[in-house]
Amino acid sequence: MRGRCVQNILMYGTDTLSLAVLSRLHRLGYDLLSVTKPKSPVHNYCKHHGIPVDMFDKSVLPFGRKKSDFAGYLGIVASFGHMIPGRVIRSMELGFVNIHPSLLPKYQGAAPLPHTLLNGDTEYGVTVLEALPRSYDKGRILRQTPLPVPETMSGSQFWNYTAENMADTTGMFVERYEEHMSAAQQQDDNFASPAPRINKKQLRLLSRICPHVQTAHQIYNISRCLDLYNLSAVCSWQDRTLKLKSVVPITDTHVQELARTRLRPGQFVLWEGMLVVKCAGDTVLGVTSMVLPFKPVLTADQFYRDHCNNRVEKVFRMVYSPSEWGLQHRQCGR
Repeated sequence: MRGRCVQNILMYGTDTLSLAVLSRLHRLGYDLLSVTKPKSPVHNYCKHHGIPVDMFDKSVLPFGRKKSDFAGYLGIVASFGHMIPGRVIRSMELGFVNIHPSLLPKYQGAAPLPHTLLNGDTEYGVTVLEALPRSYDKGRILRQTPLPVPETMSGSQFWNYTAENMADTTGMFVERYEEHMSAAQQQDDNFASPAPRINKKQLRLLSRICPHVQTAHQIYNISRCLDLYNLSAVCSWQDRTLKLKSVVPITDTHVQELARTRLRPGQFVLWEGMLVVKCAGDTVLGVTSMVLPFKPVLTADQFYRDHCNNRVEKVFRMVYSPSEWGLQHRQCGR
């Protein structure tokens, strides 16, 4: 049953995370107004379903309305990318909340999902918190949903998984709005950690993996993070850049032991449709598909058959020299 205190919602969002929240509220029958950016997934959905939509303008209240026009409204922002103006927050009679994909105060900032994957976390979650003027992710916590981070999910799968979890958490919060508002708790700054946006230069540097220096776990985490941005980890093969399109963990202990005893870091063998790569720390990683410059995607079998048969030494080399690699990764904070 819909929460008795909430009927009207003003929603800010743009991407597919936002869209999952908006579409769930729409299906639940709330009266929605949407603020977004042109040609975004949210904009397209609103046009298709007849939801009133306005473009973001921080200088005015949405839809050209006055503060009194938002009596009875709850404001919600999810994955919007801009700070909500204080005058908008103060205009919502029922308050303004942020749907944030982390267990705050951990990962306050614009990029909690990339940092969750980069750090190899096994648990994360969705937090509903009060939105505050001139402040990101610092408000009181109204609801939290702890969730596992499935180890075998790619970055894109994790994104979609998070979208559904954000929609579920938002729906439960709004339905029990009064209960959650009365149980608000302050964040403990002692446990706060930042999750700043990762820029294009940092992503480019991060993508240059080095099996001689990095463990399989580190490379797998980097690959999943890059997949959130539709990017791939890269290394060098016969002086050509090789994109590792699909990287997977190897759990077979027999294969792990064979690779550890017979391979050096960077070397690989073909095993049951994947390349088994020896990495630093006596660890092993699987690669199931890859791309060479100006070539279509290759399976591990195709790559091994067409490019490796005549080579005694089968080694993925780093794009940089070891000293250059260390310098570049210190510059991007890894």
